[in-house]
Amino acid sequence: MAAASYGDEYRHLMDQGQGQYRKQDYPTSAESFKQAEVVRPDDPVATFNNGAALYKGQDYTKAGERFSQAAAKSKDRLKSESYYNLGNALFKGQDFAGALNAYKEALTLDSKNINAKYNYELARLRRQQQQQQQQQKQDQKQDNKDKKQQQNQQNQDQNQQNQKQDQQQRNQQQQNKDQQQQNAQAKPGEMTKQEAKELLGAFKEDEKQVQEQLRKFKVRSGSSRDW
Repeated sequence: MAAASYGDEYRHLMDQGQGQYRKQDYPTSAESFKQAEVVRPDDPVATFNNGAALYKGQDYTKAGERFSQAAAKSKDRLKSESYYNLGNALFKGQDFAGALNAYKEALTLDSKNINAKYNYELARLRRQQQQQQQQQKQDQKQDNKDKKQQQNQQNQDQNQQNQKQDQQQRNQQQQNKDQQQQNAQAKPGEMTKQEAKELLGAFKEDEKQVQEQLRKFKVRSGSSRDW
């Protein structure tokens, strides 16, 4: 009698879940199938139906988990259908690599599953597109990194050039300041140190020329003759 009671409860929950499913009340339907699983935890049908209701409710992550569990519990056709629907759930979550594996399992169990064959090829194409997009993003990221490094180097070079020009300008300003101070120290009518230095250099040069002329005529400097 206890076994019959559990059987009646299981059938009631399964019928209730299917009725809610047909009315598109997917969250309530999923809950009914979940309760049926509690009554018969080893039965794969309730697990499969729970995954189907979750999938219709667009909860693809949990739906995939339920289909995976149903595949582990079931055999033959239901096992193939569980892998097929697992592939669909993974496809919706854009896990195309995982979807390919699930469709492959479904086809291994049922090679005549046309839908699994079609979805396998579609997942393969989407996987290629996904890889290309990921590669483009990586290339763009690297290109942006290279451009940033190049710009930083240009900014560094420009800063060094500006610093060099600023130092040259400061040196010139200091020289001008020193010259102005020297000129300011000279009294009116007096020569500056620089002017005196230049004049002394000119005198020494003239003296060299006079000495050279005297040597040509063999005349000693400072000598005198009586006429």
